[in-house]
Amino acid sequence: MRDVGCNVNSQTIARPEPRLEVRDLRWRQLWAGARLLAQAYEDGAIWAAAGSLPRWQRRSALTALYLAELVIAQLMSSGITLAAYRADRLDGILVLYGDERTTPWWGWALRSVACLLAGPRAVVHAVRISNALDRMRPSRPHVWFAVLGRRVDSVGVGYVLIRAGQARADALGLPGYLETSAGPEQVQINEMLGWTSVDEYVLSTGSVIKTMWRDRTAQS
Repeated sequence: MRDVGCNVNSQTIARPEPRLEVRDLRWRQLWAGARLLAQAYEDGAIWAAAGSLPRWQRRSALTALYLAELVIAQLMSSGITLAAYRADRLDGILVLYGDERTTPWWGWALRSVACLLAGPRAVVHAVRISNALDRMRPSRPHVWFAVLGRRVDSVGVGYVLIRAGQARADALGLPGYLETSAGPEQVQINEMLGWTSVDEYVLSTGSVIKTMWRDRTAQS
């Protein structure tokens, strides 16, 4: 988003956007975070493969799903939720999990609201895709970069959040693992940050989800 310029001595001077800052997401911002993630993923590759729904239904189901995911991440001991801000505007979210693979029973209860909103057909397809991706995850300890979403009009958010997530993973002494369906450009950016492509999963629509691995950086 461009800021409106101001006229000084008949010359227009563009105001620079505030700098991106990353900090932990607070409880009172979970709803805003869920809405941001829902907007980021409503046209995503996995949702397209899960089935066609009216946009209002898709947005409602995804908002409920990501609200549940953010609550789960806040409550689990291994969960980390990072938020990128420009001044007070929330521009992106990154959800990480340390080496804890099992979702508690109450996590599935929270997700059930999203399942009801999405309907059985979409849920069956989504669960099938999720299970297939879970089987591809490495068994060795790692930090899982589970969810990354951003405003479409905010440049550089993904890069900043991934770097912040890498710093958290390095502090834990663990490598990182992620899945991305964002395309070759995002894969190249990740490679610049030290990630290596491992495998891929092809959706029924032909879209490809790449899995990537990053070895931890030794701390001095």
